[in-house]
Amino acid sequence: MAKDFIDSKIQKFSNLVGLDLPYFIKGGFWLIFSITTAALGGLFLSSLFARVWPKDVFGQYSFLMAALGFLGLTTLPGMGQAIVQAVSEGKEGTYWFATKLLFKWSLLGTIFLLLGSAYFYIRENQNLALAVLFAALVFPLNGSLGLFSSYLNGMKDFKKMAIYSTSTQLFSIGAVSIVLLNFSSLVLVALTATWSAALAYSFFTYLTFRKIRNNLVDFKLIKLGKALSVTAVMTNGVDYFDRFAIPFFLGFSENAVYAIAIIIPMQMLNFLKVSTNLAQPKLVEIKEEKARKVLLFKSIQLEIPIVIMVLAYILAAPTIFKFLYPDYQPAVFLSQVFAISILYYPSNLFGLYLIKKRAIGKALLSAVIYVVVSIISLLIFLSLWGLIGAVFSKIFVKIVQVVITQIFFNSELAKAKASNIQKSRFTD
Repeated sequence: MAKDFIDSKIQKFSNLVGLDLPYFIKGGFWLIFSITTAALGGLFLSSLFARVWPKDVFGQYSFLMAALGFLGLTTLPGMGQAIVQAVSEGKEGTYWFATKLLFKWSLLGTIFLLLGSAYFYIRENQNLALAVLFAALVFPLNGSLGLFSSYLNGMKDFKKMAIYSTSTQLFSIGAVSIVLLNFSSLVLVALTATWSAALAYSFFTYLTFRKIRNNLVDFKLIKLGKALSVTAVMTNGVDYFDRFAIPFFLGFSENAVYAIAIIIPMQMLNFLKVSTNLAQPKLVEIKEEKARKVLLFKSIQLEIPIVIMVLAYILAAPTIFKFLYPDYQPAVFLSQVFAISILYYPSNLFGLYLIKKRAIGKALLSAVIYVVVSIISLLIFLSLWGLIGAVFSKIFVKIVQVVITQIFFNSELAKAKASNIQKSRFTD
């Protein structure tokens, strides 16, 4: 009786606000749990770095982590979506095939890292050269063994997916923290960060491989994963451009300030991704004639809590930084301004609608525009205003992205409307 009463109240509230609240609560709990745990662990570790290391050393470590994230683009980042679909269709052998494929592609990232290690050795930065070398040796494992999350997602085992992913992150964070406090060595910390993650990935991949029930491989979905990776390489790749431009133009110390400034806003974005991940299946149910009205309403609903969250963070940022990052007070204003870029996020709902319509050409063109505008604006703003210019560039790019998305959205609606009119005339 109590459960029925609670369910009825939740459903009434859902009808009032226009959200399928039971769906979001059930579907998002484990995802939110995983993100929350990882976020808290990441904030703890970043605070530890800020207190133990001088800015130039932390700047070098941040550069290395950004390089590893960027080279992760060589591991076909769109393949995870294809694995989810393949496993959900019962073709579980696709997971094993994709893992081997990603391992081969990861070797390309290893080559780039080895070249980077040689470069820093020639520049007489021995510590960074060794750190990059150790990361290069384990890169294929970290680049290929993370697909267990996609497999478990396809199996709809969200609880196990969250536990495995969270355990991997916490194991790495714990190991790095111990080494950082006891040795404070860039080389040893980088070695621990990369190899501890590989050890956890290997363990959970082994557990997941044991669950594969057949050897069926969907090669069409493998091709789809490669195609999705092309767009992901363009959009995600340019998001790392600032992590390389800042140390190149301004030095590693300034890179440390920028890295600290964006940590919390980026964690806020990770939380918001839960809403779009859960919303994507629901977009299929939207009728074309109501798409604009429904998406506008949903985006306003999403914008309200985002505005509250951003304003709260802007007010709380000085206190947060005084507690977590006392030596990085110049990063406070940068972080407050960077948080403003989060306000664009609801426009992603319109972008998801374009995916629903299979507007691949528009998505690719949008990605190209995003890349060009991001690179040009960052170089100009960075040269004019330094770190704050890099933050202004992020805001400017997001504004351009919103405009482009709306143009393509209106174009797709007009196309659908014209098609419906033509069909009605043919029927008459």
